[in-house]
Amino acid sequence: MQSCESSGDSADDPLSRGLRRRGQPRVVVIGAGLAGLAAARALLEQGFTDVTVLEASSHIGGRVQSVRLGHATFELGATWIHGSQGNPIYHLAEANGLLEETTDGERSVGRISFYSKNGVACYLTNRGRRIPKDVVEEFSDLYNEVESCESSSHSIDEVSLSAFGEWTEIPGAHHIIPSGFMRVVELLAEGIPAHVIQLGKPVRCIHWDQASSRPRGPEIELRGEGDHNHDTGEGGQSGEGPQQRRWEEEEQWPVVVECEDCEVIPADHVIVTVSLGVLKRQYSSFFRPGLPTEKVAAIHRLGIGTTDKIFLEFEEPFWGPECNSLQFVWEDEAESRTLTYPPELWYRKICGFDVLYPPERYGHVLSGWICGEEALVMEKCDDEAVAEICTEMLRQFTGGPCVQVICAWPCSHLLGNPNIPKPRRILRSAWGSNPYFRGSYSYTQVGSSGADVEKLAKPLPYTESSKTAHGSSTKQQPGHLLSSKCPERSLDPSRGSIKPMQVLFSGEATHRKYYSTTHGALLSGQREAARLIEMYRDLFQQGP
Repeated sequence: MQSCESSGDSADDPLSRGLRRRGQPRVVVIGAGLAGLAAARALLEQGFTDVTVLEASSHIGGRVQSVRLGHATFELGATWIHGSQGNPIYHLAEANGLLEETTDGERSVGRISFYSKNGVACYLTNRGRRIPKDVVEEFSDLYNEVESCESSSHSIDEVSLSAFGEWTEIPGAHHIIPSGFMRVVELLAEGIPAHVIQLGKPVRCIHWDQASSRPRGPEIELRGEGDHNHDTGEGGQSGEGPQQRRWEEEEQWPVVVECEDCEVIPADHVIVTVSLGVLKRQYSSFFRPGLPTEKVAAIHRLGIGTTDKIFLEFEEPFWGPECNSLQFVWEDEAESRTLTYPPELWYRKICGFDVLYPPERYGHVLSGWICGEEALVMEKCDDEAVAEICTEMLRQFTGGPCVQVICAWPCSHLLGNPNIPKPRRILRSAWGSNPYFRGSYSYTQVGSSGADVEKLAKPLPYTESSKTAHGSSTKQQPGHLLSSKCPERSLDPSRGSIKPMQVLFSGEATHRKYYSTTHGALLSGQREAARLIEMYRDLFQQGP
């Protein structure tokens, strides 16, 4: 926070008086993913006691979703710890023994391997032909689907080459957590009292810059004052029912969080951790007043796509023991320039299936990947239809006599491989259509840059004299232009003091170096918590 010489009377403004009376700043964190949990935990560890985490879904974890089937754990969301040297996710997992059962095949140095390093990756065409490995390496551009799945873009052509270098790789191997990535989430949550996190609590709107304004219209329901983490009952103080009352001068708050269930929670600060996909869809209605123009532009320029996984479990493996991956190439697309398939051909975006190893842990399971617009079409299909289409693809691509070396069962070139059965179970993700995510993870889209990531992460209200608080217009608006000499004071003296850092932003899309990663999400949450910790350093040093 920029330093500011406060005048003698600024300490007597309503916000300061209210904070002194309450004794603690109230912080509301929106989202209980890695960013939100990291932020809440950091604040609590530094003495903040009035902290609430609002999670829209029925569970914590965000885009970490580990599903237990039988004795195996499958990752519908985050899968890898990307790098080890200085990676807080790695150190947390390693310190708690989560990597003790990670096999050599579940570690990848350098480029991430989608499948076990043991065995051979088999490259097949839709005519049942096997492509020699040297040909595949020579024409690696055939596998843009793999690249776009890694970036979560619809096509690799949408990824900005000039901004690609913004992303920084942490040295060391990539690791899979056999017991599930959700264990990392649970470890973070262990440091947060259960009453801090409210599940099933979607937010409708964040009303910020409320220092000199009052709600208009009917009376509004507000939580009681004091440490509301210890409230019992819905919306009221311990031992009291909900109270309907108007705001008084002594009770002004800079931010008000309006929930979908109509509860209204006043706060000093709100840390927003929702995904870039949600911001793209809802930014115009999610903030009142609207976001600054440059932040809206950054939201538009940055990219987020959908990458989904499809797990197919079989009674017995139809692939040979030496096969670790079935990679698909459509021969009739050699001259195609089309970046998008028709909806009925969505399955052509599946670039292949990887064999999950070791089978003692996972059983006989293939894992497929699909990204972009085709993933959204897949999400609209039911499990039976997806399982049927995937089975037909596997039969077609393994049906030629030249690929029988990878098949455990005999097959016919004319009929494909009819002996391949349908999977006994299918499990798949649907990140694109999930209203609480609207995508998998962010990327630097063509036309964007790392500067856009910085703009997205910038707290509100802005403190530069050149920035306006409303994104709907670039015209100067009285009371919304802050002085660079004293950023906590409005140029309009009738508005009193404006509290800084009312709305803060975190999440993987807000980390310039580590966007799209779990460690980027965690570090961004800690970053925003650090802003508030520094802001209230003197308060906590004084003690009670």
